[in-house]
Amino acid sequence: MACSYVFSDDKSFLQDLDYMLEQSDQCPSLLKCQSCSIQLYKQQSDAKSNVSCADLVDLERGGCILQTKLGPIQYGMPPETIKDCLNLGMEVPTFYIIPSKRFDKRLGISTAEFEFPAYFNFFCKKKQITLICTADTEKAIRTVFQETLLGPVDHPDLALDFYHKFPKSAYPDFHKERSVFSRNPSNLDEKLTIDHLLKFCLFDENNTATITEGEIIIKIIKDSNSFKILENGIYLKGIQDTFTFPQQYYEYIVTKPDDYRAESMKNIKSKRDAAKESCPTPLLVKQLPEMTVEQKMESWVIGNKYQRGGEKKLSVVLWDQMGGHVESGSAILQLDIDENKSFTPPDFGVTILGCSHGFDPKGSTSGYIFWVNGRGIMVDPPPFASYHMKQMGIPSILICAVIISHCHADHDAGTFHKILDDTRVEIITTRTIMNSFLRKYSAMSNIDIDSLRKLFIFRPAIIGIPLNIYGAYFNFFYAMHTIPSLGFSVKLENKSIYFSADTFFDPDQLLVYKNQGILSQKRYEHLAFVEFKEDLILHEAGVPPIHTAQSVLGKLPNNIKNRLYLVHTAQKDLKKELGLKIAKTGIENTMILIPSNTNKHLTTIRRLDLLSTIDIFEHLTLKNVRWLLDSVTSEEFFPGQDVIKEGMAGDRFYIIESGLARVYSTQKGQEFERYYQVGDYFGESAVLSNEGRRGASVEAVTHLKVLILEKHDFWFIFGDGLGGQGPIIQKMKQLTAARRSKAVHCLFKNSILSELTPSQKTQLEMIMREQEIEKGTVLWKVGEKPEFAFIIKRGTFAFYDSPEQDLEELDSGAYVGELRAMIENTAISTSIRATRKATIFKISRKDLISFANKHPGIYMILIDTKYLE
Repeated sequence: MACSYVFSDDKSFLQDLDYMLEQSDQCPSLLKCQSCSIQLYKQQSDAKSNVSCADLVDLERGGCILQTKLGPIQYGMPPETIKDCLNLGMEVPTFYIIPSKRFDKRLGISTAEFEFPAYFNFFCKKKQITLICTADTEKAIRTVFQETLLGPVDHPDLALDFYHKFPKSAYPDFHKERSVFSRNPSNLDEKLTIDHLLKFCLFDENNTATITEGEIIIKIIKDSNSFKILENGIYLKGIQDTFTFPQQYYEYIVTKPDDYRAESMKNIKSKRDAAKESCPTPLLVKQLPEMTVEQKMESWVIGNKYQRGGEKKLSVVLWDQMGGHVESGSAILQLDIDENKSFTPPDFGVTILGCSHGFDPKGSTSGYIFWVNGRGIMVDPPPFASYHMKQMGIPSILICAVIISHCHADHDAGTFHKILDDTRVEIITTRTIMNSFLRKYSAMSNIDIDSLRKLFIFRPAIIGIPLNIYGAYFNFFYAMHTIPSLGFSVKLENKSIYFSADTFFDPDQLLVYKNQGILSQKRYEHLAFVEFKEDLILHEAGVPPIHTAQSVLGKLPNNIKNRLYLVHTAQKDLKKELGLKIAKTGIENTMILIPSNTNKHLTTIRRLDLLSTIDIFEHLTLKNVRWLLDSVTSEEFFPGQDVIKEGMAGDRFYIIESGLARVYSTQKGQEFERYYQVGDYFGESAVLSNEGRRGASVEAVTHLKVLILEKHDFWFIFGDGLGGQGPIIQKMKQLTAARRSKAVHCLFKNSILSELTPSQKTQLEMIMREQEIEKGTVLWKVGEKPEFAFIIKRGTFAFYDSPEQDLEELDSGAYVGELRAMIENTAISTSIRATRKATIFKISRKDLISFANKHPGIYMILIDTKYLE
């Protein structure tokens, strides 16, 4: 749970929480409806008199609220939904209609995140919330809340979370520790249960849910695609049962510059010029300058933007090892950094994506990217973290892993969003937390646990021994929280970072718990005697004992506080008088302990890391890799500089190592424009062709670094060293053929496939084979085993002898296929034939399964799909 108010030491936790919530600016004031005497809640700072019970209010994060005489009824519960109400000055509802689809499989985000509405109402308003749903949904929600409110029922494999030499006497006893938190605030002698927070109003056999309070009767009638709401027999509103998130989140994969569709260069130029006026260059992470004389005291740097003369610059604040500012005269030394430089991650550092908690309407929930040797490890991704990363210009290819600290919604809500973002990602946590995560999301998404496991790579965190992850050593530990919570310290070379996770740190009170038998001696020592020797300390703060009181952290010595940054804390709650500060969010405020490329010996390893993430290189032999690293050279280009020109002879193959490039053509009838980032490649068509002419131009948008293979090396390496037709050569030839056939144009006509990343589109093009189809040709029938799927280039197709036969004809851009039948090797359930002469792009069963398995988001979309338009 994420209450985050600091209390005074002379009050109990629960008394203080009640007091602070009553005094908080989050507690609304009462107004009356214009058309009746019903009292409605309004935020004091935003109180308005024009309030009506009949209003239907759309919420920013999705869903809507209908005012009734019983109070507001909300449809849909996306993550952080209570913040929409608080920002609008509305009462946080106590009645919620759960959408029929309670999990968006395209985005990996819940549409029924009830945790924080329940916490807010229970702790702030001392009320239960009522969830209006089916019996199956109630069962699923109880499973979810067991994991998040109460924690796992048992921990049979707890020993597997620890190194075999770790003392068992130091293991946490989660059941005993939970007794500190799991009390009913209204009766401290009573154990907290799910039913203290939740009530359920279920749809009956007539698909009607009824809520009665006194003389007021609300009926919610469910039909196939909507809910009709009646108040005392009078129809109020109908709400469509099709929950959608804001459209920009569905489009987060496709950045607007990546538009491969043919359009006139005049329009492209005008769009680009307009974009430059509003945003001169894409917002990308800033590369720090070479170390200066002033920095040669083993400093680490924190980047912050500031305004000077109306010009936006990036400042660098220097810190010495004792945590003090390095000053030049009376001013902090600031170095101007070119805004146009592209993103090169630091060798070691952390970017704060969000730094607040689930009740703060003005702040984002906590989330982080730890940078290790240029690779990103996300910790507790906030909702839509991938969308915001793309807005900041961070390519998804740079994020190689996710650490889950625990399974509260304000810490794991964005995890599946990241899992479905692009290629399979590593998930790092303990087995105990992973099992809880799988049970929670299986219940939430209605996807079986075995299928969920296939979407990512699980890397167990082991407590009690340093784990080498991408070159840095992680020491994990269990913090003290309401459910199992994982913190860590991480060290690279001679620099280190401490991450507390959600925890209760108070040595005096921990001693009390030890004396009460809640903590063993060893467990107490691990929790109470934290040395805080790290160069950077990220420590949460909030309401104890769920969180750590700022008053406790304020008593730490100054040499520790100088290195300590609060997280999981609202800005308005900061106790500055204690000498504490909150970590700043955003890529421009990345805290850098070791600047980029400090260790030149890591260049080869980094290039190997980059190459290993590129799809065409995944099956290279060790010999191929050795030849590739021996042959590759690098070159840099500055913004606006041409890399290659359309129509010119080409004898080089390029891979983007850092920066952003614009690929475009001015050839009449073939105009296009798209943008490439780290890991994208170009130039393969020219080096494969005997003519060797460039089919497009490429220019640097930002400072651009590329890896280069000469034509003869390209053929030697990818021809398996014999100048022959190796598998990579064959893939690239197929890619060239698909591009000549304008396969990608068909993808952009499809509502879903158009949203693939440039890399995913390239991989799909490689397995699309053009084929002519005569009118009347049957591609498959019900009961046959599926051998392929297809995308229509031209012509029309229709289903027959199956439930889909009433659909309109499918035409250009439509995808048709049954991935589940392919994977399970079962009979297909449709029949389809060409109703006109047609051309299709055929995708074999083997290729489609391989493609879907590499891309969890695509897998989730296609697994139960028979067609996409």
